[in-house]
Amino acid sequence: MTDEKVIAAGIEAPGEYAPAGEAQGLEATFTAEQVGQAFDVAVDRVHRAMEGEFSLEPGARVTSLQAQHLAEVILGDQPLAIREAGLMQLGAFTPRADHDWGVGEAAPNEESDRVAGDDDHISQH
Repeated sequence: MTDEKVIAAGIEAPGEYAPAGEAQGLEATFTAEQVGQAFDVAVDRVHRAMEGEFSLEPGARVTSLQAQHLAEVILGDQPLAIREAGLMQLGAFTPRADHDWGVGEAAPNEESDRVAGDDDHISQH
């Protein structure tokens, strides 16, 4: 038995997992029209971004990973919450902003004592 756990669509990483419902949309693809509607932008703007970033024709479909990139390009001047909302509206995989923190759902040294073990706390004395 290995220390690795399967996350999402067969991706393996030591100690990683995908909480229930969070691996949705990894394999999905989307049209420019769907992206434009979800991001609340004109479809020609999406077509230009698809061509410029991925050399894709207007009729092509983008993957969830490409949709994440398009959110950064098209909505880059918007707050993270707006970019994430666009991805969620689209149905694309939306990475968690707090994923890197690990055990709990907070940054290190901000986790509840209920989820962080004694080894996670550094004494300041």
